[in-house]
Amino acid sequence: MRKEIDPELYNYNKFPGPVFHQVGDQIRSENLSFELLKNEKEAFDATVFGQRFSEILTKFDYIVGDWSNEQLRLRGFYKDDRPVTDAEKISRLEDYLLEYCSYGCAYFVLENAEPRRASFDKKSSPKQQEEGNRSAKRGSRQNRRNRSKNQTREREQEQKQKTSQPKKKNRQRSRKKDAQGEQERHFVIRQK
Repeated sequence: MRKEIDPELYNYNKFPGPVFHQVGDQIRSENLSFELLKNEKEAFDATVFGQRFSEILTKFDYIVGDWSNEQLRLRGFYKDDRPVTDAEKISRLEDYLLEYCSYGCAYFVLENAEPRRASFDKKSSPKQQEEGNRSAKRGSRQNRRNRSKNQTREREQEQKQKTSQPKKKNRQRSRKKDAQGEQERHFVIRQK
């Protein structure tokens, strides 16, 4: 049996976000302002939006909210001129709605006029991030090369230490191993 919970008690974020108010097409809180571009089937609800909203969404140019199973899901999109993957651009909104949302669901689109990174988001700006990714890839290749060189050096040093021991002892060991190998065979070859 499904447990009934008062909708006012729904708060999916660990720390409650700002309280939003709708004034015409403007959605406002203390320090955030969004413009409601599309409100399909009257999907926008300021109370539920405030419960689901997270500060990480402030980095996106657009915020899309869609309803499914009486729950609101929020997803961010960037403008088309940003250097990000195609799936994160607003021009792919129709594909997102068809692929990931319930058929004919109620949804809304908010435009963030002033996107900014969240205070806890440690990443740098997209250009610096892209350059950092390139250098990180180079660095990882370099690290792999260095690791393989270090491993081969260690192996060579171990072999040198083994060979630097007196050869007579090594010969005696190998003879003992050969004698033991002949006595302890793991399998027997049968002749027909």
